[in-house]
Amino acid sequence: MKLTGLVLAIAGLLIGAFAGTIEITNGTGGWDVWYVYISPASSSSWGDDWLGSEIMYDGETWEFDVTNGIWDVKLIDEDGDEYIRWNVPVHGTYTWYVTLDDLGEYDVGGSSTPVSHGGSAPVTIYNDLGSWTIWYIYVDPSDAPWGDDRLGSSLLNPGEELTVWVPANDYYDIRCIDEDDDSYTLWEVWIDEDGVYWSVDLGDLD
Repeated sequence: MKLTGLVLAIAGLLIGAFAGTIEITNGTGGWDVWYVYISPASSSSWGDDWLGSEIMYDGETWEFDVTNGIWDVKLIDEDGDEYIRWNVPVHGTYTWYVTLDDLGEYDVGGSSTPVSHGGSAPVTIYNDLGSWTIWYIYVDPSDAPWGDDRLGSSLLNPGEELTVWVPANDYYDIRCIDEDDDSYTLWEVWIDEDGVYWSVDLGDLD
């Protein structure tokens, strides 16, 4: 009996170690993604297209099972434009809501600023609300009304984080709304090329 319990415990640890997911939502507003490449950051080649013969249509969300670790991700849309993220950390679920602001190359690991589509900056939001899931996230210039929900059809569960990219050197308002319709808001946050990291907790409740 003890041996069986030990085996189950080891199996659970192994499953947890490999239970990574990269969740990608096509939020480009009209452009279909034809190719998705996901490769270990240590690899020198992209490998096969993860979509195969399928297409990620505008508005669709796809989930790709990977091991926990560091990955490079490249999307190519129907017009041949590339969206690349280097050094993507996967520890559970990594969510990427892709917009036209993501055109070009970005180092998620933080070792460099964006290579192209200059002036874009990362806004990373970590759900530290305990047992509450975030249903909506808004990141918009302070002088503009709230725009689209950055999560799309996805949810940000406790312990997960979302990174969106915005034009740098401007003031932004950032709002999260949880499953109980409670809101958490940062007003007039100056965002430069280094971006902003916000660990949202219950102390941030509006």
